[in-house]
Amino acid sequence: MKTNDRQFYEVFWARFDGPLATQLAIHSNSRRPLLKLLSRLLPESRAPRTLEVGCGTALDSCLLAGFHPALSAYACDLSQKAVQVARKYAEQLGAGLRAFAGDLTALPFADGEFDLVFSQGVLEHFRDPEPAVREQVRVLRPNGALVVDVPQKFNVYTQRKHRAMREGNWPWGWETEYSATELRRWAPRYGLKVVGAVGYQHGKMMDRLLVHPHRTLHKLLSRRDGNGSPRANGYHPGPLARRWEAIWDGLDARLGPYLAINVAVAFRKSP
Repeated sequence: MKTNDRQFYEVFWARFDGPLATQLAIHSNSRRPLLKLLSRLLPESRAPRTLEVGCGTALDSCLLAGFHPALSAYACDLSQKAVQVARKYAEQLGAGLRAFAGDLTALPFADGEFDLVFSQGVLEHFRDPEPAVREQVRVLRPNGALVVDVPQKFNVYTQRKHRAMREGNWPWGWETEYSATELRRWAPRYGLKVVGAVGYQHGKMMDRLLVHPHRTLHKLLSRRDGNGSPRANGYHPGPLARRWEAIWDGLDARLGPYLAINVAVAFRKSP
């Protein structure tokens, strides 16, 4: 638990067995505030280029590409096994994703190539995140956006995580966490300015019963069809359910960065 190297993640992703439908539901529902933030940061005057570092399944990039057909999406992960998963998912979703294995502290791109660079659940695994952050800023175009999404410090999840790490039961490797305030303080160090923040996920019970009660009910009612197999059709919330989700999205934009399990802070690179 004291280090995270390439071999650790190769073993982790070699064992990964997450069905696409399950992973897609997690990303499209629970990470909705993050996806909305990423979409808002894309330029409207040209076809955007994005880079997701430490991409894992790269489903956030795939969903973003689905929302913006002109987008050119790139995704990088230290693990070749993770890249194989990302490519498989992208192919199944019909997303034009360029996924490759590489070190996010030494990205194979010239300066200023991307409009948006982002990560989800990555920088908390670095004892010193500065080289990784500087490299992401380097490949950003002037006025491009950087989004850092990490575990938020002040919640019960943090206590449970550190207890599991001490007991050797934490599957994700060594990691730390940050407060929204700590992330905001990064801005002057890297020539950035803060342009937004969201939080999301509040624990399984709260998310299922309060944030997404309509989705939970639909899942319970339509889990199996007459033959006992999972239903293939997706769930499309109605007007009332969409309004309820919009209310929660507003709360997550205001209070989520300080209370939710995950915090994402958006920066702009100086022109």
